[in-house]
Amino acid sequence: MSNVLPMVWRGSCPLGLRTCSRLLPATNLRNSILSQQVTYSSTLSSFTHYVQHSQKWRQAPSTWHTRTAIESPATIFRRSANTDAKPETPTERGITLDRQPLSASEMKKIFGSSKVTVETGNRILSLLQGRRFAGTLDMPFPPDITKAVRPKTIEKGLHWLRENYSMDEDAAIMARIEREEKEEEERLYRQVQQLGPQSGHWGARLGEGEDIYGESIIKKNLKQNEARLLAEEEKARQEWLESELKEQEKMQSHIKKNTQLQKYTEAAVVEARPRADPKERPFLAWAQKHYLRAENTNTDFNTISTAGRILPALGVTLLTLGLCYIYADTYVPPNNSTRMWPDIPPAAATVFAIIGVNVAVYCLWKIPPAWRLLNRYFISVPLYPYALSVVGSVFSHQQFKHLATNTLILWLIGSRLHDEIQRGNFLAVYLSAGVFGSITSLTAHVLLGKLTITSLGASGAIAGLVGSWCMLHADHKLVPSFLPHEWREYVAVNGSTVLAGIVAFEILSLISPFKVAKLDHWAHLGGYFAGAVWATLYKSKLEKEKRRRREARGWLDRFAPSS
Repeated sequence: MSNVLPMVWRGSCPLGLRTCSRLLPATNLRNSILSQQVTYSSTLSSFTHYVQHSQKWRQAPSTWHTRTAIESPATIFRRSANTDAKPETPTERGITLDRQPLSASEMKKIFGSSKVTVETGNRILSLLQGRRFAGTLDMPFPPDITKAVRPKTIEKGLHWLRENYSMDEDAAIMARIEREEKEEEERLYRQVQQLGPQSGHWGARLGEGEDIYGESIIKKNLKQNEARLLAEEEKARQEWLESELKEQEKMQSHIKKNTQLQKYTEAAVVEARPRADPKERPFLAWAQKHYLRAENTNTDFNTISTAGRILPALGVTLLTLGLCYIYADTYVPPNNSTRMWPDIPPAAATVFAIIGVNVAVYCLWKIPPAWRLLNRYFISVPLYPYALSVVGSVFSHQQFKHLATNTLILWLIGSRLHDEIQRGNFLAVYLSAGVFGSITSLTAHVLLGKLTITSLGASGAIAGLVGSWCMLHADHKLVPSFLPHEWREYVAVNGSTVLAGIVAFEILSLISPFKVAKLDHWAHLGGYFAGAVWATLYKSKLEKEKRRRREARGWLDRFAPSS
């Protein structure tokens, strides 16, 4: 009886066998039951005493008495067998107490609450009593009880039974262990008998490779498990291949139900189809599964109102603008010795950091498991918008050409603007202009009913940098540095004129029926506007500071002592 050996380690613990985690499964219910500090009439402090006690109980069950003369576990199971009932009957149905059914007032005294009904309370008590006899208090309770009452209520019922119906629960657990060991031995014996003689003589069945020791049970079980796993894999493969038709029917149903989806092209509806066979093209099948997992096709998009699509994103936009203002107003440039890259100019370090974030998100678009996250927070979809996507889409690119173009403009304009307004203002302009461009694009597409147009990229943020640069130099002559000197006098224009020309080009491209490229002009216009407004306010702030310094200098000159 090797299963009983762990009981030697329990020492003089007052909880007896119920505190031994090596013997019984540590279920939540058992832990709550075992937490009850109950003093037994007979505490077994050693293995020898326990065995003697259990032998005494087996030899003379009539000497095991309780307050109500409850029968021993052996008698219970023997009586159950005589009535054609399974041995688990006391565990599942419980044992009726001599005072059942108890009244509602008694239930309140036992459980401390009037919420426990008479029927539920009597069922809990009978089930607990049956499990005490069967030694199965560690087993989970039926759902109808766990849903109706809390674990503490069951503990109160067990505590009441132990005070009024005392019994040796350790002996019941011992009997259960012996019973389970005997059943396991009988099962193994029957399994060996089915294999036949294992000596290799008298026509006995030999093992694999003429093994005289007969067939290996371990190898047999291993083969059965391998066959089962292969069957499950093949079943999953067939379900994946056959799910294409179901997916098409599902999509067609959504198209009929959601009028906005009717604007999808047929190619977009059947994208990632036909299904790739996992055996022949495993990588493509893996990518298709993540693609379908990332698609949001279970939502009834008609239930989302116009306000529901715009207002959450607008709230995130206002919060971002406020945080950018606080950051720019409180930012203090670090000393060169405390910088991460002290040998790199601050403008280059800032621009490189932004480029690094954009490149990282671009690489994530190449990893199928990341598509679900990216579809939620790194691309703006008016059909089912996520509020945080107005921020994430500013750093998101799916095509290398798009990323390279924005990176080049960011380097050319950003490094110069950074040196002029410093890092705090630069980052605030970049993020706030990008988010404002995203909300402008989302609002315009929702109001115009173009809900299936998606948008992403740093173009809105870069447009904000361009707008800021032009407005800071609104009265200055801007000349491309790559032109010869003799040409610069004829092509030089001030910054405000340059910005007006760029905005005019964006508006003409927006209303033109001929689309040269798929550009989000609304996001660009929102970025230009945000950058121009910031530059105007920034120049006004600088003018006020200069005026204040001049006035302060004038007051100092007025009261300065004459020589």
